[in-house]
Amino acid sequence: MIFEFKNATAVKGGETLFSDVSFVAQPGDAVAVTGNAESRKALLLAMLGMRPLKSGWVSIDGEPVTATTGTYFRQFIAYQPDSLDFEGLTVQEVAKSQFALKVNADYAYSAKAVAAELMRLGVADDCMQKGFDEMEEAVAQRASLTLVGMFERQLLLLDNPTSRQNEAGCRLVADYIMQKRSEGVALIVATGDQTLLAVCNKRVNL
Repeated sequence: MIFEFKNATAVKGGETLFSDVSFVAQPGDAVAVTGNAESRKALLLAMLGMRPLKSGWVSIDGEPVTATTGTYFRQFIAYQPDSLDFEGLTVQEVAKSQFALKVNADYAYSAKAVAAELMRLGVADDCMQKGFDEMEEAVAQRASLTLVGMFERQLLLLDNPTSRQNEAGCRLVADYIMQKRSEGVALIVATGDQTLLAVCNKRVNL
């Protein structure tokens, strides 16, 4: 799938969030989006059809992504927001809820497979039984990324995925992005982290 922004402009009230943005993300691309945090988030939401544009367009394989078509296109996209909202839930509970979604009906839940995915981001398998609010913030953020990325989506949207990471954690996330690129996944990464910028092959500054 080809994901494209063409001369896209978004506003909020009287404020311009981003203006005349154009880029293409193809399989294996990692596009780093830098700039103001609110603007970066708005761009990711526009890709999901959840942020209207003042002008220009967003498309997938040439088909416009809008509030109407976004519902269909979101089955091909995984999104990790900057803020986590899993308070009181364990990693295993969130994983099971993800597998129960209609869009993931082709996947059978396997605790062993989830644990293996967690290890790719340096999250120990004993975290499966821990609540997100019981873990260190850095570990919880990487566990969240695992749950977002473990299904075979065509596009990953990551909003500031290293905001709670130390240097070692940033390296784990960067390696994960490289793995996804090698699997033919396209990524749009909202970040200012130099470690992540180094593994992205395209950059858009808002």
